[in-house]
Amino acid sequence: MRLLNFPSHTLPIKIPADVIARLILFVVSACLTSCASVSVENIRQPYADAPNIAPEEILIRPFALNEDGLRVDRKGDSFDSFRADLQSRMNRHLIKNLRTHVAPARVISDEDGLPEGNYWLITGRFARINQGSRLLRSTLGLGAGGTKMETIVVVQDLSGRMPKRFLSFETTGGSNISQGVGGIVTLPVSGPMALTSLFNAVDGIRSGISFDTMRTAREIAAVLSEYLHERDALGSKPPLRPKRLGQLPVDLSIGGSKKSPPKADEAP
Repeated sequence: MRLLNFPSHTLPIKIPADVIARLILFVVSACLTSCASVSVENIRQPYADAPNIAPEEILIRPFALNEDGLRVDRKGDSFDSFRADLQSRMNRHLIKNLRTHVAPARVISDEDGLPEGNYWLITGRFARINQGSRLLRSTLGLGAGGTKMETIVVVQDLSGRMPKRFLSFETTGGSNISQGVGGIVTLPVSGPMALTSLFNAVDGIRSGISFDTMRTAREIAAVLSEYLHERDALGSKPPLRPKRLGQLPVDLSIGGSKKSPPKADEAP
């Protein structure tokens, strides 16, 4: 059998300079895209006979603060005010998200007694808060001056004689990778999306912790929403799926099938 040999030719590929410039600008635009977010990790269900119906009401105790994990520029009365504002803000956002996506909710104090019945109790702790720098967030961005917020959350069932923990998890995130006002240079490629840089500049001037708290409350509600959704117990509430660390969120409303309840893990 004879093999036919054909002469090889090098075909020159010419890429216009404006296309190269657009490609470079597109890469820069991608790098400057805001990635500020909060994610959930280490979701645990300590026992198998967890509640399978939505609670009549969810009770919230103000989150404690781990002072060893705080990096904020406040002391004395200023710190006390900061702590009170942080707890109040978390309570407010939790109530809003829980009422919309899970069940009625309200805040109780540490001194209030706990009812017995179809109620859930949310307790938690701010394990780490890094205030970062507003100036650096709003100008340089891309990690400079970024905030960080980490929480530990426990959910207890109050249907028995003693509160029983049936769900625990952690949240982590912040504005570490948000672009600063410099992101506006990507306008020729990314169009109106580049204008989010102006929002992030304003976000950076205001307290980034405020927005981290709002995102954290949303993820806490999303974990409980997913829990009930998997048990066909969410009713008419619009479902949420939490953003798990390292994964992209998926809309629960897409696709007709629902997952069966996960197996219980061992208690941490």
